[in-house]
Amino acid sequence: MSFFRYLIIACFVMVALPVQAAERTINVDGLGKAAAKPDRAEINLSVIANEVTAAKAISTVSEKVTGVLKALAFYGIADDDIQTGSVSLNPVYRRGPNPQDKEPEIIGYRAAIVNTAGVRKIEWLGKILDNLSKAGADRLDGVRFFVADSESLMIEARRKAVAAAMSKAKQLSDAAGVQLGEIISISDASAGGPVGQTRMLAFASAERGVPVMPGDISVQVRVHMVYAIK
Repeated sequence: MSFFRYLIIACFVMVALPVQAAERTINVDGLGKAAAKPDRAEINLSVIANEVTAAKAISTVSEKVTGVLKALAFYGIADDDIQTGSVSLNPVYRRGPNPQDKEPEIIGYRAAIVNTAGVRKIEWLGKILDNLSKAGADRLDGVRFFVADSESLMIEARRKAVAAAMSKAKQLSDAAGVQLGEIISISDASAGGPVGQTRMLAFASAERGVPVMPGDISVQVRVHMVYAIK
């Protein structure tokens, strides 16, 4: 039998095969949310010193940082919870009324150290901020609030998302008069985990005794599920 005869027979066989029916499915999304009070805080602060010489600026800022570290230790903040973000030393210039006349004159130096401190007992935060100001911290760059056990928060949100998707699938199948089959696939379409809240506070506010109320840390999870229709 020639090649062309084989080809013609194969084509007839393919045409004779029944066309496979398209898979019948129900596609649903589910959104789950969970929230909790923050139990941790992260303080970002700066210590600054302005002196005539660079050596004196470094010495002064180092002394002030030592005072800040002692204030943190008083409230049980361990060394492992403190990080130095940056250390800088820059000249301070004095410029004349007409900057084009001559080069600006160096009249001193500014040294700055940026630190981050983790607070495990958030109920002490107000007092800690007050004492940091008194101990020598010059600028409060922000306080970030978060939940230590963020995974439990995510698990709760995932469960709620799956439950919401399953409920929606049941509603759709009942409305359409069909019966749900097995779950074909399920995927997490979330963007990420919990995001801490950052509040911009000033040391002046802490000194006035302004209460710090961070609010809840929330997370949401979106899942996509595909059900077969029986």
